[in-house]
Amino acid sequence: MSVGRGLFVHVGLFVLASASAVAVWTRDEQPKALVQTEATVWSGRPADVAKVVFEGKNRKVSLETKSDKLGAYYLGMLEREAAPPPATPDAGAPPPTPAGKTKTDFVSVGVAQKLVESLAPLKALRALGRIPDDRAAEFGLAEPDGTLTVTIGGAERKLVLGGTTPGGGDRYVREPQTGETYVIDGSAVRDLDTAESRLVERDLHGWKEAEVSTAELSAGGKKRQVVRGGPEGKRFWADPAAADQKDETAANFMAKLDRLRPTDYVMTEPAGKQDVLRVEYAAGSSLGFLELVRVPATDPLSTVEYFVRTERTRLYAKVPKQTAEQVEQDLGSILK
Repeated sequence: MSVGRGLFVHVGLFVLASASAVAVWTRDEQPKALVQTEATVWSGRPADVAKVVFEGKNRKVSLETKSDKLGAYYLGMLEREAAPPPATPDAGAPPPTPAGKTKTDFVSVGVAQKLVESLAPLKALRALGRIPDDRAAEFGLAEPDGTLTVTIGGAERKLVLGGTTPGGGDRYVREPQTGETYVIDGSAVRDLDTAESRLVERDLHGWKEAEVSTAELSAGGKKRQVVRGGPEGKRFWADPAAADQKDETAANFMAKLDRLRPTDYVMTEPAGKQDVLRVEYAAGSSLGFLELVRVPATDPLSTVEYFVRTERTRLYAKVPKQTAEQVEQDLGSILK
């Protein structure tokens, strides 16, 4: 009997110790404040978003909403710390002048639209309640990564950005007005933090080439129309007089146009621009256009530059010189 009683005592002590350990672990890792519930941080519609501003430790990114008959697009601005000047080996020389900041303007459409849709309304994956100050560092909120401000419906809504969640890309954030802390999807913050690679619009059009039925090319007072022929899934460019036969010259030329990827946007029309080519795309009705212009070198130290503008880019953007020169050189063969 004493053995049985001893066994029960040991089992009871083990259960008690286990419960105590769980309580301690729960207290340390999942405090009562961390309520695992979904929540709406703020409401609103994408159409109500006027501006998005991300301020990080060494950069600031803003997106300002614009719209035209084709829908919404966004004028972006990226400010970041320039690369520091090289250190001088001369110990007696004065310290180098700080590099300062660089500013880049750009247009964003597709990715920016998805970003805005994720912010209005803003849904939290989890609502964590109010985190005590002595635990703020655990969530990256003692020294935040930056802030995110969204102007929606005429009002500014702001979030302080903490760290990322363990093993994932979600983000801890705090609403400064209420002190409430949330976990949100980290995609929007990542897009803003890497604006130069993620947000700058590189696509010339919002539609696919397969959707086009005709294209009219105009340059130097000459015009030519090409059409899409062939069966579905194997479409090709052809001359209207022989729509069932692929025109290799036209196909190669149109492929080169697709490689005119925008790099640096300009907010004003390039001074001294010279028209190179205009293309009108249609599928029964107009789908869009492409304009290619050249800006000649103004002095011996500069070089000719090419810019493109389409219905999607809205503004002119610089394109790689080599590709643009190939397009210009091939105009003689395509516009006979």
